[in-house]
Amino acid sequence: MKKYLKKIIQLYKKYKLKDVKDINTGLSINDKKKISSIPRFKEGCIEINCVNFFFSDSIGFIHSLDEIFNEEVYKFKTDKIAPLIIDCGSNIGLSIYYFRQKYPEARIIGFEADSDIFKLLKKNTNQFSNHDKIQIKKEAVWVEDTVLTFFTEGSLAGSLNVDFSGKKQTKKVQAIDFRKYLNEEIDFLKIDIEGAENKLIFHIKDDLKNVKNLFLEYHGLIGEQQNLGDILNLLTEVGFEYYIRVAGETLQNPFCKEKPRKFNQQLNIFCYRK
Repeated sequence: MKKYLKKIIQLYKKYKLKDVKDINTGLSINDKKKISSIPRFKEGCIEINCVNFFFSDSIGFIHSLDEIFNEEVYKFKTDKIAPLIIDCGSNIGLSIYYFRQKYPEARIIGFEADSDIFKLLKKNTNQFSNHDKIQIKKEAVWVEDTVLTFFTEGSLAGSLNVDFSGKKQTKKVQAIDFRKYLNEEIDFLKIDIEGAENKLIFHIKDDLKNVKNLFLEYHGLIGEQQNLGDILNLLTEVGFEYYIRVAGETLQNPFCKEKPRKFNQQLNIFCYRK
């Protein structure tokens, strides 16, 4: 991420384009430099296309801006004026804002388990156009209705499975059986839940027939049996074709006992119908 920012800053300096606005966010390189200068895990706010967007972590925010608005990893096409989009792992709402820009009339359901992050999500989405068509839920998508222990991290990596901060900061979160939301046609389903997808995807297998497009961020959990092959077989069985792109760290020499720091694999899996 830092290399990306450094490269962009150098290009803008070279061509004297510091005040040129990004077409998708309205932010200039100077705006992004100001954001990145804010200490990590300190709340900040920046205006994005007339929306005062609140964020919890400068580096996570910059990363999400790049992934969502520049790479457009969630871009999909539909002929519907008001598609149904379900966003699991909504964080502070950048993904929902992206969907709202692409499909102003879309019905969107967003899930965010972390209560502190959820407060920012609510504050942000209340400013979006047609926000009455957006439902946000302070819940973890799971295989049953229950209460679970959640590791907080303060940015993008709150998780039911992994303590990324290493501080053993936990809270209890409400979890819901996600199948109850998959009983109608869904135009786009995003699942980015930091490892919990390894169990959830098998639970919702029979309901994926209702999903046209699925973005699945796969996190292979260190210390647990790898199940990527089983997940890919499942996606094929329910009628998806898929394309895989590396989303996290890349090992240079895995034969030399090089070990990953977070996940044994972190992949973006783009699933679509034939």
